[in-house]
Formats: sequence, C-alpha cells, structure tokens
Amino acid sequence: MYKMIAIDLDGTLLNSEKKISSENKRFIKLAMDMGVKVVICSGRVYRGARMYAREIGSKDPVIACNGAVIKCADTGEILFNNPMSADDCAKVIDICRREGIYFHYYVGDTLYAEKMERSALSIWKRNKELPEEDRIDVQIADDLIKVLRDSGELPLKVIAICDDKERLAKARAEVERIGSVDVTSSGSNNFEVIKKGNNKGRALEILTERLGIKREELIAIGDNENDAPMIRYAGLGIAMGNAETFIKDMADFVTLTNEQNGVAAAIRRFITDRA
Repeated sequence: MYKMIAIDLDGTLLNSEKKISSENKRFIKLAMDMGVKVVICSGRVYRGARMYAREIGSKDPVIACNGAVIKCADTGEILFNNPMSADDCAKVIDICRREGIYFHYYVGDTLYAEKMERSALSIWKRNKELPEEDRIDVQIADDLIKVLRDSGELPLKVIAICDDKERLAKARAEVERIGSVDVTSSGSNNFEVIKKGNNKGRALEILTERLGIKREELIAIGDNENDAPMIRYAGLGIAMGNAETFIKDMADFVTLTNEQNGVAAAIRRFITDRA
C-alpha cells in the first residue's frame, strides 16, 4: 500500500489554465480519505505551492523551490531550508546579464528582478486577484547584486528565462561550471539554479525519513527535468503523458496528460482500485 503521493504542479496537477480539475480533486480526496499523504512538490516558492495544497485540502508539508524548502502547509513551520550563497547567486546574475537573459531570484516568498517583465510582471498582475496570504511580493531594483550584498539575505533559487535556445544553453553551460550549484529546468525556455544537493528527490528523502515512510511506499508524479530526481527516488515514479521523453523513459509508468486528468488516472490505477 502506498502511503504518500508527491505531485508536481505545472504540467502535472495543473492544466494549461493553471487550474486543478474537479476529477483530479476528487481522486486526491479519495486517496487522502484512505490515509494517503498528498505532498505538493514544486519549483514554485512556498506561497505559490501552498495555495494549491489548500485547494486540494492537503495539510501535509509542501516542498518548494525544487527541494530547497520544506514547510508545513497549515502552520508554515520550516522543516528544511537550504538557500544558495550570495556569491553563487551573484555569479549567476553576472552570466545572465552578459547574455542579456531575464532572471529573477527568490528570498523566502519575495521575487527580486531587475526588470518588470516575464515572471515578475505576470506574478505582480496575478497578486491583484489573490488574498494577501497567497501573494508573492515583487521587488524591482537596478542592481540585484548590490541588493543581495546589502541585505545579507540568501536566495533559495535563481531562474533564467529566454526564448532564444542558443543563448539559454550557452548561459546554462556557464552556470553549470559553478561547482557549488545544481542546474535544472521546469520548461524549454528556462533553467533554475539551486544550491548543490537540493532537488525534489532529496527533499522527499528528508520528508519520508521524518515521517517514517519507506521509499517503496512513495509515488511521485511529474513531467519535467526538475521532477527527475523524485521520479527516480520514489518506489513508483510516474511520468505524465505530456512529459519530456527522457522523463517517460526513466519512469515506471506513464499516465495520461495534464489535460486528461493524468493525476486522477494514476491515483485510480495504483491506489483507489487496489483498495
């Protein structure tokens, strides 16, 4: 019997409109009613992930920022927090500036960017529709390296976004030469930088050990590169039908797409139908 399901958000639980379908909600509730823990495991910051945990009624811990943070959904208690160094963040910023690539970083639930565009702009606009407790503060400054040095705060992750694949690949290759960070991606037009050793699989290892759950009792469902560590770690790693090919290849099972309620289909096959 599986005791925990770790579910990615974008491209997995969420459809193209960034919503959770009623079918997915129904099967998640059935699983939770059977005593299965449902953990949102996302590249998003805590607040951006917690709002969806609340929507599905999960009070289980939330894994955010690709495993850099684990916090309780109901109390906000920090179970794990492992930020990057300011020096590493500054190196990434320098590379992005040199290549003319948009970037931002997160400290806690605050986004810092040098330009009000892309994610900074979309999150700022979305904040108007959200209750205060779910908003991600957006701060714009001319020189984020100076902001970083002056504040003494440590970033959880840096994300770079660019539609020019060649420039993005060049910048990523440079960032990967920084020995104390790991680089992953949640989409074809980005790369994300976190402290070395942080990933969704490691975060699930920390959480399952804390809760006394064996990896064989864990299901992980995802679609992209940043989901690979948890799909490898889980006893049952499931790729979405819309997942990248290499994610499907490493998974134990491929479910339907995020537009076809693939999460619900997986829960039905491996949990509710086996009850």
